[in-house]
Amino acid sequence: MRILLKNHLALFKFMRLESVDRDGSLILVVRRDGTDVSSASWSTKPGEQNPIERVFEKSRDRNKRITIHQSGCVNYHENERKIFIEPLTRVTQAICIYHYYIPAIEKLDFYSDPISEENAVFDVSEYGDKPVLFSICIAPKDFVPPGRAIKLTYNSEGYSVVIVVDDALSFRVPAGYEKHFITLTLDRGLFFEQQMAEDQALISYHQALTYSKDMIMYAPNGEGFIKLIFAVSMLKAPKFKIELADPGLYVSDNDVIRESRSEKTMLKFRVRDQRTKQIIRENVPIKSITLDARL
Repeated sequence: MRILLKNHLALFKFMRLESVDRDGSLILVVRRDGTDVSSASWSTKPGEQNPIERVFEKSRDRNKRITIHQSGCVNYHENERKIFIEPLTRVTQAICIYHYYIPAIEKLDFYSDPISEENAVFDVSEYGDKPVLFSICIAPKDFVPPGRAIKLTYNSEGYSVVIVVDDALSFRVPAGYEKHFITLTLDRGLFFEQQMAEDQALISYHQALTYSKDMIMYAPNGEGFIKLIFAVSMLKAPKFKIELADPGLYVSDNDVIRESRSEKTMLKFRVRDQRTKQIIRENVPIKSITLDARL
């Protein structure tokens, strides 16, 4: 999904937000074209408030990437730091995880492609050529944002991504940097450590998505793979036995995929015809599935 800013008749690139199919984690990209050869950084901590210039050995992309994991771990790729918030399926309070200062909307890159249904357009025409400070927050789905904001709700998981326009005058910009783009990351979140294991976060996401606490099985994708989400995380990658109702069909070990990151919570498999060996790309009756993770 693209999030665009509208300033009167013009549209500008702002952010891109994607949900990862595997576990529903979010990838947020703050969009700017081009590259930079240097940057300046500072902190609100005493003794660290003066900007320090840094020249890169190699030019860097201007896009800023933030990964918001289903487990509640937020990774800031621009400075390789991370914070911990509530797991996305357990959000009970709002927290702003990122701030973005723009000297003027017209300083962003123009967007000229057609607008699709997946695009979200945020009209900020009232700010004209003034500095604008945006805050990106994770909040419960029923959260009512204060003031000017755009809210993207994930109803099944129970949370929302909220982008709020804050008063840029309240943000102290070091002298000489008023015309620069500035990003602000947090030193710490709500917690000092991750509150949910990655395996459990994956299961919780799919259970929220399907409103089920049992084993979850998705229909075959374009390649014929059926995704199976376990009801609980196993002690280790389980042995499995899949018995199909039709004796003319079978599952080969070569058609089973285990990902190292999720082998204790998920597996994918394909069904083939015994005679033709062709992949079956539609739902077939399954008699039983047995998982065994005994040590």
